[in-house]
Amino acid sequence: MKTLTRFYLWTALAVGVAFSAINAVGQQSPTGLGQPALANKVFGHQVMSSDGQKVGNLNNLVIDLESGRILYGVIGTGSERVGVAPQIFTQTLPSGNELRVNVAKQKIDGAPKFGPFDKTEQLGQASYVDQVYSYFGQTPWWQGNTAANVGSFHNVHKASQLTGMEVQNVNNAKIGKIEGLAVDLPSGRVVYVILAPDSSLNLAQNRYLLPPQAVTLSPDHNHLVTGISNDQLTNAPHFTQNSPPNLSDMTLASQIYQYYGKQLWFNTAGTQPTGR
Repeated sequence: MKTLTRFYLWTALAVGVAFSAINAVGQQSPTGLGQPALANKVFGHQVMSSDGQKVGNLNNLVIDLESGRILYGVIGTGSERVGVAPQIFTQTLPSGNELRVNVAKQKIDGAPKFGPFDKTEQLGQASYVDQVYSYFGQTPWWQGNTAANVGSFHNVHKASQLTGMEVQNVNNAKIGKIEGLAVDLPSGRVVYVILAPDSSLNLAQNRYLLPPQAVTLSPDHNHLVTGISNDQLTNAPHFTQNSPPNLSDMTLASQIYQYYGKQLWFNTAGTQPTGR
């Protein structure tokens, strides 16, 4: 119960400034987590180019839970949709209902066309992700002994479709559903998935921040699976909707990632997950 005591102390300290880091648009948090925001606060906003032109709306984010990465964003430019590297965004939360990128409109207009990708495995084709990264001059972080354009990522989702997906444990019992995601666009990271527990667990109105690697896609692609047991979840750090945590708190993030036995990417220098 010691972890819970520490968590409640941090939460109490954070209530007065909850989400303060993610509301300071355009400023990077000193914690090393960047500027996380709830994904549903990001979708649908107008994107402004570096030369001050409207390029379209951010339609979606394609994410890989295995690596905890945003693979690319999807911008609807009007007549078509294009894939863009997340690192071109200069902030996560929109300012005046606008997101900004550090490239010109002409660059966005010429970006790799998106879709139609009707199947999960098509969303995560390395050939397309590499095309997007190469076009925007970004390093393919997943490249190892295999070429960056070969193979595919294994746990890929549209962020909008991930919200609401059922989560089951390894015994095929429902443990809850995904209520949302916390993302940081400029770093290209999914910081947390947010779990709402099933009513059968008697965990009241608790919500749980999980590392994205804590859930994976089921073989039939119909739901998500986690190795977290009911007892482990019962004793896990949590919060309520009335007392949201500071998503940029690296101390809190360290506790959560360590509790679930996941890699601390935000303070482990030189280590990159392969993601495929």
